[in-house]
Amino acid sequence: MNFTEILLRLCGVKIENAAHIAGAHLALRNGDLLGWVILCALLILALTWWSYWRVASELTSQKVRWVLTSLRAALFLLLLLILLRPVLAFTVEGTIRRQLLMLVDTSASMKIQDPRFDPADLARAAMAKGILDFRKGLQQPLAPDQAANVKLVPRVELLQGALKSDQLNLISKFAREYDVSAYGFGQSLAEIGGGAPKETAKGPPAKAAAADVAWIDQLDPKSQSTAIGDAVRDLLERKRGQPLAGIFLATDGANNTGTQPLEAARLARAEGVPLYIYGVGITSPRDIIVANLFTQEVAFANDELPVTVRVRGQGLRGEHAQINLRLGDEVVASKDLTFTSDEEQTVALPFTPKQVGEYELRASIDPREDEAAKDNNAVSQRLKVIDSKIKVLLVEETPRWEFRFLQSVLLRDRRIDLKCWLAEGDPGLSEGANSPFVKTFPQTKDELFKYDLLILGDVGVKDIGASQVDWLGEFVSKFGGSCLFIAGPRNNPYAFRGTEAEKMLPVELSDGPIRNTGIDRPTTLELTPLGRTNPMLRLSAKDDENAAIWKRFPRVYWVARVARAKAAAQVLLQDSDATKASRYGKMPVVAQQQYGLGQVLFVGTDNTWRWRRNADERYYSILWGQIAQKLGLAHLLGGSKRTQISTDKQSYSVGERVTVYARLYTADFNPLKDASVEGSYVVKAPDAATAPDSSRQNVTLRAVPDQPGMYRGDFTVLTPGLHQFSVKSDPKTVFEFSAAEARFEFGETAMNEAMLKQMAEISGGEFFREENLAHLPEALRAKSEHVASVVDAEMWASPLYFLLLLVVATVEWALRKRAQLK
Repeated sequence: MNFTEILLRLCGVKIENAAHIAGAHLALRNGDLLGWVILCALLILALTWWSYWRVASELTSQKVRWVLTSLRAALFLLLLLILLRPVLAFTVEGTIRRQLLMLVDTSASMKIQDPRFDPADLARAAMAKGILDFRKGLQQPLAPDQAANVKLVPRVELLQGALKSDQLNLISKFAREYDVSAYGFGQSLAEIGGGAPKETAKGPPAKAAAADVAWIDQLDPKSQSTAIGDAVRDLLERKRGQPLAGIFLATDGANNTGTQPLEAARLARAEGVPLYIYGVGITSPRDIIVANLFTQEVAFANDELPVTVRVRGQGLRGEHAQINLRLGDEVVASKDLTFTSDEEQTVALPFTPKQVGEYELRASIDPREDEAAKDNNAVSQRLKVIDSKIKVLLVEETPRWEFRFLQSVLLRDRRIDLKCWLAEGDPGLSEGANSPFVKTFPQTKDELFKYDLLILGDVGVKDIGASQVDWLGEFVSKFGGSCLFIAGPRNNPYAFRGTEAEKMLPVELSDGPIRNTGIDRPTTLELTPLGRTNPMLRLSAKDDENAAIWKRFPRVYWVARVARAKAAAQVLLQDSDATKASRYGKMPVVAQQQYGLGQVLFVGTDNTWRWRRNADERYYSILWGQIAQKLGLAHLLGGSKRTQISTDKQSYSVGERVTVYARLYTADFNPLKDASVEGSYVVKAPDAATAPDSSRQNVTLRAVPDQPGMYRGDFTVLTPGLHQFSVKSDPKTVFEFSAAEARFEFGETAMNEAMLKQMAEISGGEFFREENLAHLPEALRAKSEHVASVVDAEMWASPLYFLLLLVVATVEWALRKRAQLK
């Protein structure tokens, strides 16, 4: 017990154990009486002096008179001081009892048994298992048999060991200062218990504590998705307005869905809630990860198909492996590779499919014995192989530069059957052997509708005919064809104002006279976010490389002036010049939209041929080949003209949410107007020949506002296999997509230490591993909010003060008696 505590007790003041004294000073609570008290003190001092030095001067010695005078003056001053109410004012600091939220990762990656070889990783596992002391760091010796016991321990067992450790005693320490609640998260957030051990009347403290932390033993990580950001955000929303000490997050950092974790950390900082993160796992386990497969969903028989696979080898520098590409059961491409670092490698595996049909295209590397996880060594997607050519009609008024180069590209593409028509061209062009030219624009619907894609260059209604323009709308909207408008300075698109073609355009024309107002100063076109992900405009499998290619393209010298994109359109390229922007944003140059059953693409410049010069010419060919293939395939593949079904993705993991869309038309090709329609799906197991109809599940699709004929529904994938979806009104039209058991967080098996450290730093918290986990309670306490208050120790009313009065009076009385004074 220190002097301050003794003084507090003598003054009769009680302070809570959790509080401490930050300072003290003397104060007078009746300070307004100070002047009168001083005046009285002077009078009393004068009277005391007179009584001892005049009245009793002959009765005692000078020395005794000085002592008696001092004692009498002190007594009177102490009595007068009571009028001023002297106090010792102590500044007391304490903490508000707050909530500590425990957020525990319950995703399947927490079951990973990390193969530990590094001494530091072995020491961390030994600490969590109670073999080594948490407080003595990573340099503790570990016997060979002890190392063998912790070489393959699931992450969840290490987490359980750390939370239940008697050395750390974390839960009890938390509960002494905070109200503790525990939550688990994978795909979603769920409360799993509280961690406050309390002594109750029903049992001793140990049993009560064991009951309160029983949830630790019941942790069962099985969620196939991890949404760290969503879990933090949802927890903050649930507890908004409540005093929080922080969030203790225990995870391996694997994340594959929902809000970005760093965004959630910024939200936590804004809410004043620091994240204290315990990273579980090892940072570089030995693991081969086949991450992504990039190729087309439809390929042409006897045509080389480019396939790109992303592969990463963690902790395998210098090791070798072979990646195999299978089409169905046949290996169609293989490649040997050497892992150089933990960085991702891009492996090209082109091959030429021979047989028409639908297949599973699968890229895989055989698992190693020492891998952390063996279910992330393969990736697959559905592939349809066809042997038909896309029929394209290219229409122009004159052979401008854009026409010449585009014609050359499309003629060289063996997937395309190209026909051309020049409105002002010589009719004799069509008479040569194997000539791609036709004499006239199609004069009947049958002639027009045999094409899959119409490319309209700088032509107008006067060139192709008013009736044919009306047929264009029917060809696209009711028969699923595609139309590509390439703007020009003479006609397209303003020559189509007021016609069916203007309704098809994904852009709105500017007001004013019917003429093409172009912009002839050089400008750069830039990809929009939608353009960066659109397969027609992807010139590389890598996002950064694709963006770099587009930035290298030369400027264009003419762009058609348009007002804005239509509401349902997707803008893929826009003019980078801000002076041409409107209140709707930058001016669209390339835009796409669904029009009935078909697609319409608008290209607002005729200068893409310039991109052949400074950039590699092959990108120009790739770009226009992809555009023609994407637009033409939908019509070429046929299917129902009245029913179109699609999903937001082609492949899913079990447990994911599927969004299915259906565009439905009546028998006379008018959009269906029902408020909802019924759909259903059956699942064909991976090893089954057919899907059992008895397993059919119903799904209700509801009308999408402002999109006539469009319906949307949602359901969760629960079973792996090939899913076949159809609507009740047209059961013969079936859309297929695949589902597989989810792999660990997109194949990531390493503990994401870098991201977890960033989250802790952004939020104002701290990152921990086993070697410093013992410091967690102190870190929490250091960030706890302190509240200061002033506590008065009433000196004038304390026993100490009256004891002092009694001592002074007694000593004076004893000395007076000894001096034989009255």
